[in-house]
Amino acid sequence: MRFRILLFTVLSLLTLNGTLQAQGKFKITVKLEGLSDNSIILASYVGDKQFIIDTAYATKNFTYLFEGDSLLPEGMYIIASESKSKLFDFIVSGKQNIYITGAKDNMPLSLSSKYEDENRILFDYIRFLQQKQKEMAALQASRKRFKPGNDSIGIVNNMIDILDDEVQRHIKGIINTNRGKFISVFLNAMQEPELPEAPILSNGRPDSVFAFNQFRKHFWDNINLADDRVIRTPVIHSKVEQYINKLTHPAPDSIIASIDNVMRMTGSSKEAFKYLIWYLTIKYESSEIMGHDAILVHIVDKYFGDPRMSWMNPTVKENLIKRANTLRPILIGKEAPLMILLDTLQNPVSLYSVKTKYTIIYFWDPECSHCKKESPLLKDFFAEFRQVYDFQVYAVCMDTSWKNMKEYIHKNKLDGMIHVNGYYSVTPDFRELYDVHSSPVMYLLDEKKNIIAKRILTDQMKSLIQKLENSKK
Repeated sequence: MRFRILLFTVLSLLTLNGTLQAQGKFKITVKLEGLSDNSIILASYVGDKQFIIDTAYATKNFTYLFEGDSLLPEGMYIIASESKSKLFDFIVSGKQNIYITGAKDNMPLSLSSKYEDENRILFDYIRFLQQKQKEMAALQASRKRFKPGNDSIGIVNNMIDILDDEVQRHIKGIINTNRGKFISVFLNAMQEPELPEAPILSNGRPDSVFAFNQFRKHFWDNINLADDRVIRTPVIHSKVEQYINKLTHPAPDSIIASIDNVMRMTGSSKEAFKYLIWYLTIKYESSEIMGHDAILVHIVDKYFGDPRMSWMNPTVKENLIKRANTLRPILIGKEAPLMILLDTLQNPVSLYSVKTKYTIIYFWDPECSHCKKESPLLKDFFAEFRQVYDFQVYAVCMDTSWKNMKEYIHKNKLDGMIHVNGYYSVTPDFRELYDVHSSPVMYLLDEKKNIIAKRILTDQMKSLIQKLENSKK
């Protein structure tokens, strides 16, 4: 299995992995029986990304040595082959004098640590867990052989519960006896929160809403986001994704509240703050889900002024702030920016002069291939439902040519709509006002000219208006 490692050094432009620690040295020795690579790679986790730190070259007996004059930040690290395939994960912590041996063809079960360190605990834990997984698989296979109602199923289920309890007690034992150490932080972060039993409803079933709410409420009980070390594991990214994508209502306001909750838990941690802002900014800056631009604006407004933002490239930061400034006036729920444009008779027509229940702003271009498909659909929808839903189309041509504009309107029989040219304007540039740099683009406004929806086309527009109308009946 190929293991994806980003081709950046630990001291990359964004410095996502932070700087090396100032005091001490690290020494990592790796010897794997059967491995004959000329070199191997040391890499670190940062959320869902992996960053190359160093390369070690083989000695005569295929022993590999990584050394540095500064301690590495504590966390989970990776040894990968010269082809960038992951060989194994291991822990960097404490004095950072690490010596790991094993066999290439029996990974990770063959791994052992020469010293009494957290890696010895980790490798023993892995072997224990695999053995218990084999025992669990055997019990589950045994249970399947019995017919429903057979008394033996109850016996097997009891054995499964005992085995599961043994595993949980073993993990808790490691966590409790290694408090403060990375192995404890790491294993604890992987545990699900302990929840009270859900009450039984009148139908005899557990209250699933109670269970969901309790799970969400206690989701972060075992994870300390203020501890920089948890960011350097493969665990945190999936936890944040689960919390935001699966445990949060998809409305932008709810997502924003969850993001703020997560960011509060980072405390004074620079590394957690850095990673989460980097990841969330990319996630919502590139999102094509309608309304998610409000999340990006919130992130920029609330967090980009924090002193911990010094890691971001100034040009990138400035461009993101400019992007947020463009989006802020056209977020869903905002009053649509005023446009006063010239119609085909070269008379000024204000967007706000349209007095209908709904207004569709349609940005189009005569040479746009997608517009040639969209305009007939909009024409049919307009003809059939204009009176039914009381709406008008404020169609903004994105071509400076009056001739091309008029020919297109005539050819496509776009009668009854309000046609204006975007380049002949009393108001500021429509492209900047509405963030329109391609076509076709549509906005839906209510009777007060507040933005209901944007960047959806005719079929979605039709469904949305119908839904809005049906909700009022």
